[in-house]
Amino acid sequence: MSLSKHVAVNTHYTRSVNLERDESSAALVESYIPTSRSLRTLSKVSETFSEASAPRSWSLIGPYGSGKSAFSVFLSHLLSSPSTPTTKKAFQVLRRADKTLPRAFANVTKRKSGFIKVLVTGAPEPMSARIIGSMADAAEKFWQGRKGKKPLILKKLRAALKSEINVSVVLELVQELQDQLKKTDCAGILIVIDELGKFLEYEARHYGANDIYLLQALAEHAYKGQSVNLYLFALLHQSFEQYAKGLGENLKNEWSKVQGRFEEVPFLEAAEQVLRVVSVAFETSFSEKQAARIATKTAAVTKVLAKAGALPGSLDVDAAQKLFNGCYPLHPLSAMLLPALCQKVAQNERTLFSYLGSHEDYGFQQLISQSINPGEYIYPHHIFDYFITNQSAVIGDHRTHRRWVEVITAIERIGDADVAVLQLLKTIGILNIIGAKGGLKASRALLATCFNAELIFDSSVAALEGMSVVTYRKFNNEYRVWQGSDFDLEDAVRSELDNLGKFSLASELAESKPLMPVVARRYTIQTGALRYFNPVFIDAKNYNKIEKKTDEPRIIFYLAAGQDDEAFFFKMVANSFSAMDLTALCLSGSQLYEALAEVEALKRVQRHAHQLDTDPVAKRGFEYRVTSAEKALDILLQDLLNAPEKSKWVVEGDENIVRSKRD
Repeated sequence: MSLSKHVAVNTHYTRSVNLERDESSAALVESYIPTSRSLRTLSKVSETFSEASAPRSWSLIGPYGSGKSAFSVFLSHLLSSPSTPTTKKAFQVLRRADKTLPRAFANVTKRKSGFIKVLVTGAPEPMSARIIGSMADAAEKFWQGRKGKKPLILKKLRAALKSEINVSVVLELVQELQDQLKKTDCAGILIVIDELGKFLEYEARHYGANDIYLLQALAEHAYKGQSVNLYLFALLHQSFEQYAKGLGENLKNEWSKVQGRFEEVPFLEAAEQVLRVVSVAFETSFSEKQAARIATKTAAVTKVLAKAGALPGSLDVDAAQKLFNGCYPLHPLSAMLLPALCQKVAQNERTLFSYLGSHEDYGFQQLISQSINPGEYIYPHHIFDYFITNQSAVIGDHRTHRRWVEVITAIERIGDADVAVLQLLKTIGILNIIGAKGGLKASRALLATCFNAELIFDSSVAALEGMSVVTYRKFNNEYRVWQGSDFDLEDAVRSELDNLGKFSLASELAESKPLMPVVARRYTIQTGALRYFNPVFIDAKNYNKIEKKTDEPRIIFYLAAGQDDEAFFFKMVANSFSAMDLTALCLSGSQLYEALAEVEALKRVQRHAHQLDTDPVAKRGFEYRVTSAEKALDILLQDLLNAPEKSKWVVEGDENIVRSKRD
């Protein structure tokens, strides 16, 4: 009988949360599980309720799927009008997890209509306009149905969207909104910016956008105590300065200072907390006999994990056994591996809960409906198969990718080995990939729990050792997939980057990555005479070396390396060329420089590192790195023509707006 008849996953846990879409979702509030991290964060928020001046800005930093958006929706309901059904439900959920916090949140909204909620989801566009637009929507919703004349601030917010918005304008509007709300029963203003990284990435590519300073100003404004306080939450996958890559050290430092205005909350739960959520997400229906058989098996594995010191957190054997029972059909080792593995691939948007909802090959839903029977487990080797099958680019960081390559290479080396041998190799490999954490490593005791018969396990280990595919490290009681390579690619790339030194980006691109001519299609079709533009790269160092007047039309790309370059472009470069030329100020110069430097460094590694000729594992890792680096560079170069709206264009001395490649 299919296991899917007995096990289901609550769909509220398998789909991602969208802040604006799910704002009023009662089901999301009802299914929310306050973890220790979220309870500590709520406690920090509650501590500011009675303070006049206090830090009221937080940045929640964690990978995709770590619960930041769900937490924010839950918080927004706690701060809503006490009379709404979803807020009552939110308080019921919170009371089950904590006895004191509900009182603090109830007091701040007591006899009031709750907070105005300004919920914003990030996009590659200016953040200031999105905040003002969402603030206007929230304010109109608040005054809707209220008696009396509507305040002027509603019209001012809408009017602001039709003109240029700067930091001072936003602050003036926020202050005026607070002043108007003083006359009402509003308890405060909550601003939540989800996917803030998308706004920051936009700013990193568009000099002159000052959204990063808007964040600083809002955080400082929130610190000041008022009768209607402002609370600000920023949700990110990584810290502010990580989004400033390629902007130079000065700007990185500036962004880091802005981060300092926010209290940083690492939103990454311990494995124990994640597994508690998983156990609640599973809905099971087994007979007493089936449940007893599963509990007996789980108890035996739990004792082995306890003896190896591999239990999560501070769990004792009984508590761990209860938790692992709730996570069935995941084998206890699989349950512990998944959170750590999903953290490593979070940038690829593969999380534990997307795995649990997956019908892809080797995905959880596919396994329980086709392959796994009641009483059987989903083992680590199943999880290995899922991630390697459905994640071709498997992992973003090169060190982790190298470990995957080592395991895949080992699997290819043993060819048509016995199924049990392959399963053992994958289990050792995936434990190696996440790295030994506490007692969670590829020890003999832990590996044996994944096999029903000790004889099969012993023969499989012997086969792998006989083929020199795995080695046993006696000093730490661990099996390792033989790396097959002592070549450190990261160190080699760093060394070549140092040797590369400073170079002219425009000159190097002209030589190594010239763009194809751009045909003036309409003119060519209408006249029958082929006409085209020749792309030319220039920068501050070599613009004087380029011929100023020609009879051939050109697109001249000026590669800006920083904000100073923009002023230099309009003062010295924009009017230097003939009427036949289109001149573009490219704001991605820093990103292009870094991308080209990596490609050039890798080429030098290929020339100088002779180990790549004799080391297949090192060669495979190198080829992946080269492909990724060249792809990143090509995308940036293609954007110069395919996404011209990212540049500033000058024709005959006048700036023109170019919205598309057709323009």
